Amino acid sequence: MSYSLLNTADFPTQESSWFIEGAVLAANFTVKPLDPVSWIGQVLGESTLEQKAAIEQHITAQYAALKTQSYSLLALLQGVDNHKEHFSDFAEGFMNLWPIVEEQWQEKVPSDGTMRMLQAYLTTMMLAIDEPATHEQMRLAGIEDLPGLDNFYDQLDIMINEIAMAADAEMVGDKAQSFNPYKDIGRNSECPCGSGKKFKQCCGR
Repeated sequence: MSYSLLNTADFPTQESSWFIEGAVLAANFTVKPLDPVSWIGQVLGESTLEQKAAIEQHITAQYAALKTQSYSLLALLQGVDNHKEHFSDFAEGFMNLWPIVEEQWQEKVPSDGTMRMLQAYLTTMMLAIDEPATHEQMRLAGIEDLPGLDNFYDQLDIMINEIAMAADAEMVGDKAQSFNPYKDIGRNSECPCGSGKKFKQCCGR
């Protein structure tokens, strides 16, 4: 795909292109307009506001890829060495901005399938950042069957595209918008949200 990470060589920040990519994806998961100025300084440092135009352009480019379902995080990661380290950076960038975006989602009433997929995606982000610590949190919450990052990794693109399209539908107020992120999943296949159930018994209902 022609989409690529933002070139941050001239950015006055220590955060990597992968970190920024994650933050930008969180920005594209908003269900209400969110001015980049409101979070760039907080997430990347005030001096990075000088690069606001470049970041806004990248948000638009990523949104366009998401809109056409041509965005593939797996393809971006596949083309680099140390992909787990880069994915961890990406996840940290996403989770740094997510609390702001999450407040918007709490004001909406997405479908059960979307919420299950979102929860699976957030779990994936937490596992990518620190799998042992995430497992400990799960144990404290009474969860015994602990998932690993490998359980979710291959489904990243499906999760991202489904959540992005649901967010966009909420943004434009068209909840009847037609999209099918599951077009390559059989009804009897295991659901990509990680529940362990068949697709037809879970998000495909």
